Amino acid sequence: MRHALLRALGAIVLAALAGCAHYQARPIDPAATAAQWQARRLDDPALAARLAPAVAWPPARYGRGELLLAALVLNPDLAEARAHLAEADAAVRTTKAWPNPSVNLALERYAQDQAGSSPWLWGVSTNWLIDTAVRRRLRADLADAGVRGARIDYAEKVWEVRRTLRTALADLLLGERQHALAEDAVAKAAALQAAQERRRALGEAVPADVLQVALVLAQARDASATAAQRVADARARLARAVGVPVHALDGVVLAWDGLESPPALSATQLDQLATQARLSRPDLERALVDYAARETELRQQVRMQYPQISIGPGYTYDHGVRKLQFNLGATLPLFDQNQGPIAEAEARREAAGRHVEAVQAGIDSEIEGTTAKLAAARQALDAATHGRGAAERLQQQTAAGYAHGEDDRLAVLNAQLATATAAQAQLAAADQAQQALGALEDAVRTPLEGNEAELLRAAGHAGDTP
Repeated sequence: MRHALLRALGAIVLAALAGCAHYQARPIDPAATAAQWQARRLDDPALAARLAPAVAWPPARYGRGELLLAALVLNPDLAEARAHLAEADAAVRTTKAWPNPSVNLALERYAQDQAGSSPWLWGVSTNWLIDTAVRRRLRADLADAGVRGARIDYAEKVWEVRRTLRTALADLLLGERQHALAEDAVAKAAALQAAQERRRALGEAVPADVLQVALVLAQARDASATAAQRVADARARLARAVGVPVHALDGVVLAWDGLESPPALSATQLDQLATQARLSRPDLERALVDYAARETELRQQVRMQYPQISIGPGYTYDHGVRKLQFNLGATLPLFDQNQGPIAEAEARREAAGRHVEAVQAGIDSEIEGTTAKLAAARQALDAATHGRGAAERLQQQTAAGYAHGEDDRLAVLNAQLATATAAQAQLAAADQAQQALGALEDAVRTPLEGNEAELLRAAGHAGDTP
């Protein structure tokens, strides 16, 4: 009997060990990861395989949608966010697991032999926690809330990458256009300065006129240098957001149709977007998930004030006498009925509820502010567009007057410089309008232009978790 019991116990232990997971080392070699990063490129066949056949890759031109598709696969921050999402999924498995029993082995021997009795006493006792269905369901609900929260966090991380991509691409393309306009203004200001110098040499201009043109030339050169710095910075930010080194953008054709003329949104569209954001923006959903988790946590702490029962069947060989035993254990809430943890859970639930209200108020304020900012930016863009048109008409009139001998060369150069300055002002206004539109997109968490949504649906959110 004793040997049979020991063999059965040994078989159970071996079976449990056979089902254990095995550790596998996975060291990280910084040199190898750095080399892999430097080797990334947008026309990588592996990237094309991930996006095919829904999207033809690589595209001839890379807009915001194409860059976002590549970032979903290549961006290391999104890869890290997906790993954290896997952590939350693993936590669900933990909550659904049954608690393992414990086993104790007792062994003793009499130092003095007694005739007719065995000198040995040994026994095996176990302890099985009674895990009720209510407790298991509450733990599972908390873990499920963690998964929902992690998925919302991942969606917010995707939007953060998309926002960075949008800002960097706009800065890069607008910076290139600003640099081109600034270089044109430098050329025109230099020609005007040379003309003024000649007039001063002939006694037809005063030094103040020459100084004024010199200041204009210095401002144009400064604007050119600033635009060049903006392009370099935006290029680095764009590459990081996509998930490739900067040199991977060499030869890549970047595009943004309608960059200098952001779309106008009707009042009805704005109202619909605002209503949707006030009720279902991801950060509001995250706050609601957190509140539901605190609600479940409070129920769990209330449940913890009741006794937790365990049973402990066992076997004892007591000096030749075999005994079967059955133990029953329970926690007794004599000194504390879990009132402290219950009070803490109630306070956390109250704070989570107030956070929901704060998030809603922030969303409403953000939408109102960005809507007004976009309206003002569009008015400024319209005014700058009219100003450029007036400057171009004046340049044409001056050129015609010069052709008929009514205006001199200096007037033509001044008109050309005025047109270049008006073009710079219009581009700066378009820049502000794009920034305002981007802020409104952030407020409603919805792209308001471009083909990003269509490409994402076609590719099935490449790189996303199922």
